[in-house]
Amino acid sequence: MSGKLEVRRWVRIGQPVYAVVQSMEGQYIAVGAEQGVKIFDLTGVELAAFPATPMPVHQLAAVPDLAQLYVGARQGQLFRLDLERTAAGFDLAARSLYLCENDLHTLALAADGQIMALGHLSSALTLLHVDGELLWRRHPQDGTATEGRMWTVALDGAGQTLYIGSADTGTNRLAALDAQSRAAHGHCYLQARVTALAPLDNGRGVAAVLAQDVYSGRLVAYDNRMATPLWECDFDEPVTALAADEQEPLLVAGVGYEGHVTLIDSCTGDVLACEPVKSVVNGLAISDGRSVAAVTQDGNLVLMHYLPEEFRL
Repeated sequence: MSGKLEVRRWVRIGQPVYAVVQSMEGQYIAVGAEQGVKIFDLTGVELAAFPATPMPVHQLAAVPDLAQLYVGARQGQLFRLDLERTAAGFDLAARSLYLCENDLHTLALAADGQIMALGHLSSALTLLHVDGELLWRRHPQDGTATEGRMWTVALDGAGQTLYIGSADTGTNRLAALDAQSRAAHGHCYLQARVTALAPLDNGRGVAAVLAQDVYSGRLVAYDNRMATPLWECDFDEPVTALAADEQEPLLVAGVGYEGHVTLIDSCTGDVLACEPVKSVVNGLAISDGRSVAAVTQDGNLVLMHYLPEEFRL
């Protein structure tokens, strides 16, 4: 390993937490939990919450400065929160963007903040403009159902390539598509289920979590042609969460029932650091090459810092 992960702060949420995003440099952190969204600063002070009544939030995406936060609820609602920093916290204005009743599985936002993709539990995929305009969808209601279900989605930084992976009971699909035309740059068929995706830096491809069973996990990096894997990383326990750094060639994965937060070089697949948080990790975020946030099934937000071997101020 190269360097180490240090736990800097535990923030008790008190309910299962499913998703996390953070601003550039990790200054502000938003979590999606059983009762809704909460926003914190680095010291663990709560700055804002949404909504006023309980709503289970399992998907989050945000622009780098956290000025817009996209919220996916388990019942299928998609909201945009426009956030403005104030002396007392954040003022927020909420807008409903889309509804897919009980059918929202994953949510991805392009780093340029212009388009977002929805992966559905059903045989459906959706691409939206961030104002809620429908750009295209494949959906059973339109007679255009896909051949897979339980879609996980990711977008490259420019929003040009859409990565999709299914987690059906039979043969599954992993593909890189042109986000606008839906033409496939590359694809492959898998016996394993695709349970998480994270884009590699500079449009190099995508890292995919492949689950053959509940006892082990595999992280595989592909280029956009989806031919020979760039590298593979096998684990003796399932991989429960995955996130990519938008500035650095780094991935962070949650591994196993003890919640080993594992930092990985996305160019080589080498493990750089690992730190357990003693509970299943449901969501991760990493920014600036060093700020890591993990959220757990037992109701905690864990803020961590990566200390590489070389000195950084």
